Amino acid sequence: MNRYSSAICLPLLVSLLIFPSIVFAHREDEYLQATFVAIEPDSIRLEINLTPGIAIAEQVIKLIDRDHDGVISAKETAAYAESLQRDLTLRLDRRTLALKITASESAEAATLRTGSGIIQIEFTAVPGMLAPGAHKLTLENRHQRKISVYLINAARPSSSAVQITRQSRNNNQSTGEIELRFQPLH
Repeated sequence: MNRYSSAICLPLLVSLLIFPSIVFAHREDEYLQATFVAIEPDSIRLEINLTPGIAIAEQVIKLIDRDHDGVISAKETAAYAESLQRDLTLRLDRRTLALKITASESAEAATLRTGSGIIQIEFTAVPGMLAPGAHKLTLENRHQRKISVYLINAARPSSSAVQITRQSRNNNQSTGEIELRFQPLH
């Protein structure tokens, strides 16, 4: 989807190899929301892959297919991305960052009904000038809490100026903290 996709693909591939049951065998009655966080000196990118299980796919499709014609259009996917955006909070050092939708696409409704279709939504935030030193990025996802399971992982930064030092998550991974160090390159 973007220039960070290769940085995100490697952690995803490693996750799939280590924990294949988490991604491929999510329960039929859960909405898997996997978020990869790419942190660079001038931007933060969230790539969210949403995969509804078979038992809840119709419920999710109704949220997206607003005209109920059985086709998920690009406009409907963009509107759904806006609803997801309202359920996300991203903070850097306790300062809330504004998220901008940079991409959104959805598998066809028929594919979503199989439990393997993915809705991909990408957001970008501009943190402003990072001061050298330690920082904490916090992401909270409140989207469709009653039916969702969450994953939050930091992607390996492409810039050596940013080092991820620690990641922690709450029990269901709807909230994650990423600690990092920023050291400007000379």
